[in-house]
Parts: sequence; C-alpha cells; structure tokens
Amino acid sequence: MTIEGDSKQYDLLSAWAERTAKEFSKNKETIMLTAEIGVRKGLGSKLIMNYIRPNYSGLHFHIGIDPYGDMIYPHYDNTKPIKMDYGEKMYAEFQKDFAGEPRFNLLKMPDDVFFEKYYYGVEFYYDAKQYVLNRYGLVHFDGPHKTSDVLTETIFFARRAAPGAVFIYDDWQKYNMAICRDAAKEFGFEFITNGDRKTILQKTK
Repeated sequence: MTIEGDSKQYDLLSAWAERTAKEFSKNKETIMLTAEIGVRKGLGSKLIMNYIRPNYSGLHFHIGIDPYGDMIYPHYDNTKPIKMDYGEKMYAEFQKDFAGEPRFNLLKMPDDVFFEKYYYGVEFYYDAKQYVLNRYGLVHFDGPHKTSDVLTETIFFARRAAPGAVFIYDDWQKYNMAICRDAAKEFGFEFITNGDRKTILQKTK
C-alpha cells in the first residue's frame, strides 16, 4: 500500500516520531496520544503510527482531524475562501487504506468543531476498556495555514501537552510562525529545528 503526501520533509516527521516514542518509553509513560490536523490521504498519520508503535513500550493512540467534504474556507492569510480537492472520494480512499488500523480514530470535522466537542478529551474503546485521553505527546499541524487558525490550534494543544511533547508544523513559512512559536513558549515549548517545510518545537519546561 502506497499513501501519497502533499508536502515534503516527511523524514523529519518520522525521525521525531521515533525519537519521541523512545523518550516517552524512557520516562515510563504507559499511554501516549498523538494527533494530526489535516489528514488528507493519510501519509502523516501513517508515519506517526509506524514510527511510534515499534519504539514505544506503552499503548499508543492516534487521532486525525479533517472534515473532507469539499469544505470551502480561506486556506491562507489574505486569501478568499476556495474549495480544495479534499472531497468524499479522497475520504473513501482513506477509509480503505486505514481499515482495521488499531487505536486510531479519524474525527471527520473542522478543527474548531473538534476543539469544542473534545475539549475534555477523546474517547477510545480498546481491549474491553474505555480510555478518555486529553494529554498529547506529538501533534502534526498540517491543516489550515492561516495564522489565526494555527495559533488557535497551538494554544489548544499546548494546554494539553505532556512533558516532552513535540509539535511539528508543516509549511511554516506560509503563515506567521513567530506568533505561534511565542504562544507555545508561554506553555514551556522551545524551538528545536526547522527545514524548508517543517519546523519543530518541544515542551522542555
């Protein structure tokens, strides 16, 4: 199965997913929750799961947040609302590719709806147990690329970040990353590294 991505530097995402998994194992964290905003065909989520699960000693749960549905909205600062190619055909392909993936929930909704609906945590039912999780170890930000949207996402997840959590931002040069970085800093995050397409922050305090 080959899943396409619409960005670059997935090697950076993979490397930090693996690194974060090992750090959480070392710290004896028994449950790890990760998220991706803007799933599209699913390559980011697939890499997160593929590189965390073999390297993590506890239970790993992952959520993807994406409305699909040919939603019309402004994708960047100072642009008009447009319809992209995130439609039901893509969603059907995603469902086929990820059928049976354990401990993974695709939440088919915009991020602002997710923030309201899952403010107190996301639910998983696995191995005869209910899990309500609200502390994130890694988040991949690859949804709307408007500064105001990314800033809102940053604050939401920073408030729920576990010690050592990693934030990975895609297309960071397309919005005001400095504002988002400063907001994350208020929650103990610091800049780690960046490439042409992705930048990484980590909670160190």
